[in-house]
Amino acid sequence: MSTVDMAAPAAPGAETRPARPPGRRRDRRSPTTPLERALHWGLRGVVTLVLGFLVTPIVIVILESFNSVDYLSFPLEGWSLRHYRQFFADSAWVDATLLSARIAVVSALIATVVGTVAAWGLARSKSRGKGLVFALLYSPLLIPIIVLAMSYYFTFADYKVIGQWQFISVAYSVMGIPYVLVAVSNALQQFDPELENAARTLGAGMTRTLLRITLPSLTSAISAGALFAFVIAFDEAVIILFVSGSGSVTLPRKLWDAVRYDLTPTLAVAGTILIAVCVGLFLLSELMKILRERRERR
Repeated sequence: MSTVDMAAPAAPGAETRPARPPGRRRDRRSPTTPLERALHWGLRGVVTLVLGFLVTPIVIVILESFNSVDYLSFPLEGWSLRHYRQFFADSAWVDATLLSARIAVVSALIATVVGTVAAWGLARSKSRGKGLVFALLYSPLLIPIIVLAMSYYFTFADYKVIGQWQFISVAYSVMGIPYVLVAVSNALQQFDPELENAARTLGAGMTRTLLRITLPSLTSAISAGALFAFVIAFDEAVIILFVSGSGSVTLPRKLWDAVRYDLTPTLAVAGTILIAVCVGLFLLSELMKILRERRERR
């Protein structure tokens, strides 16, 4: 006679709840009373107003770049791509954009290397002073940007390097290090150090363990930190006004000069390009994250 497994009967008086499908969250309780519904829709209205307040200027700038007239006006008086053609035909705008990209790439590389090494070293260190080191590396986010700009200006002036894009990249990398440091430090807190110990036990050296075990687990955090470092260096305008001189006119510096002397829809084109680069990088980061998660599930 075969044995048939049967579920144990429920206790008398106990409520029988249907099992939730795996991977699905429990539905939130919908508002029932008039006061709860009023608060619910009031909160949604406030969030909508805040988002509209933040997004509306960006939308206006993008629309203004397609204006058909030679001056800034809203509502638009017509639609045209003439200002995009003027932007890419003007070597001053193109050179400023390429210089901004070059500075941002070099700055992001420096910030990524230094921030990742510092985060890894602080996570593995047992010294009592590592909190002070972390605070010093994080301090550029706490210091007002105008103070940083003035300090860079006096330092660059003493060494006669104002306007040299290599030193400007180093200056921006200092601002990008905290983003990489925080992102990688948070990822290391969730990383199991026993994986490194297992690799070392199986004969892998420190370098091989770092390259094969540790860094692949931190790819998402490193990419996020590098992304923020790139964006900061690409569109920051205060520091570049102090240290650019006449030899390193980046896109934000060119935008500032154009606002002062030449108010045309070409400004909106430059602003749209800045917006598109930042949004495109964040979308690329999210796409890479989704693809990586799908690959790990397989």
